[in-house]
Amino acid sequence: MGLFGQLFGNDREKDTPELLSAIERAVSAVEPLLKQTRGYPGSYRKPVTTALEYAHSLAASVPGPVVVNRESYVKDAFVHALFPSADAVMEAFYSSRAMQDYYREFPATDELYALMGMRRFEKNMAGVALVGEVVQRDVVQKVVYFTSHTIENPAPSEKQARDQAAWSFFDSLVGKVKKRMEARKQDKQSQLLERDLLVAKMRAADAQARPALEEALSKMMDKIQATTSSLELCNYLEDFEAVLLNPEQHLRLVQIHMVLDSMGIRRESDANQEGAVVFNELIGFDRRDWTVTMVHCSNMQSESFATRLDKAYRRLAI
Repeated sequence: MGLFGQLFGNDREKDTPELLSAIERAVSAVEPLLKQTRGYPGSYRKPVTTALEYAHSLAASVPGPVVVNRESYVKDAFVHALFPSADAVMEAFYSSRAMQDYYREFPATDELYALMGMRRFEKNMAGVALVGEVVQRDVVQKVVYFTSHTIENPAPSEKQARDQAAWSFFDSLVGKVKKRMEARKQDKQSQLLERDLLVAKMRAADAQARPALEEALSKMMDKIQATTSSLELCNYLEDFEAVLLNPEQHLRLVQIHMVLDSMGIRRESDANQEGAVVFNELIGFDRRDWTVTMVHCSNMQSESFATRLDKAYRRLAI
């Protein structure tokens, strides 16, 4: 039994405030009326416990923390690969809404830990390459670069930052439960529109065309009935179980091994050689895949940082 299985247990008597809070959090995010059904909260115990344990395991497996500052940009190949310049390193923090909120809540903190996500791109460009002992021009090379640097879940300690990230992962999984239901609601609306169209066609149809339309309408009514049934509150648990009991199918980390030179050009070489970098892709968090790592930034309360952070906040507020 995993950590949360031991903590929360499998009996109603062992339900803890933490588990009950997690169940309420999940159910409220999907459909608050589910709290009035007979199976609440016990029927949601297993899927929520499974998803929450997985979310904490996933947060614990995010690499890092990596020290992020101007010095690490020069010395750390991983940090160097993530940013286009030394100035861009701290700009990621200055422009972060989460950082601005955190700084105002904890103005005396001089260091923090956070989850940083970026979007990875690759593009082909012509460059110069050494082939054997011959320098060749206009060689097609693949450049790897990152954009949309996002700072999330800042906290005074690594444990707190990872705990917050775990809840973000848990909420992401719950969001996929809600999307399943929203998709069926949209299907029902489309089916109702198609039904109305078939009815309109039948009114104008002649005797020869009517039988085919009647058959199509009958099939559509069966679909509408099945969809309507699936949207009854008693059937929502199936969606929770489909996602939360199989969280790895919906949210996971994937390692990408690359060899990059100082210009971000990808080299097809042994991943164990110098210059090899391992990126971790968070798949399924939202519509985009993110390269993620935990970061550590210290000496945050210098005057220059505070001043630039305030300026960034004012720019966003305008």
